[in-house]
Amino acid sequence: MILGCSKNDDDDLKRQNSEQPDIPEAISFDLNEDSVDDFTIVYSEGVWDGVGASGGVFSGKFRPLGENKILEEYEENVSTSFLFAQMGDSIQRQATYPQSWTYLGWFTSLFQGGDGIWSKEWQIESEKTSNPYYVGVGIWEEDIFLIGWLKLEIDKKTGKIAVSDHELSEDDFILINR
Repeated sequence: MILGCSKNDDDDLKRQNSEQPDIPEAISFDLNEDSVDDFTIVYSEGVWDGVGASGGVFSGKFRPLGENKILEEYEENVSTSFLFAQMGDSIQRQATYPQSWTYLGWFTSLFQGGDGIWSKEWQIESEKTSNPYYVGVGIWEEDIFLIGWLKLEIDKKTGKIAVSDHELSEDDFILINR
């Protein structure tokens, strides 16, 4: 017996993959346990335009709340990266080029092709290919700027971002040690 798909089966699959995917809910974090949220992860919808095609996009963005910050690293001819840190790296209070403290970072994206089909996996904005991912953070606590890191687990199937560990310090630098 020969198995195959009919045109109707292909159309049904295309229609199913063109439906808007489930997007994770926003989540907030109080990392210094002072009953005030320090960061939130939100998902926003947008549109990309290219030569001869366009489509939808969802982005997972990390937003420091209040005066809190996230560490970014500029990569020439590429873009700004936020998920560049790794085990053993040092987060410095006084960031030096190509690093700087900023107020918004994006971690993940899910794209819809020009044919209306959504990607099966979220694209993670990092040169690393697997979990965990690390990001440097700065939190204002009264008159002190605490620096630290977050260890993130990112689900490529759902786009959900979870903080699995973190550490904060009043020192001039902190090592990512776990």
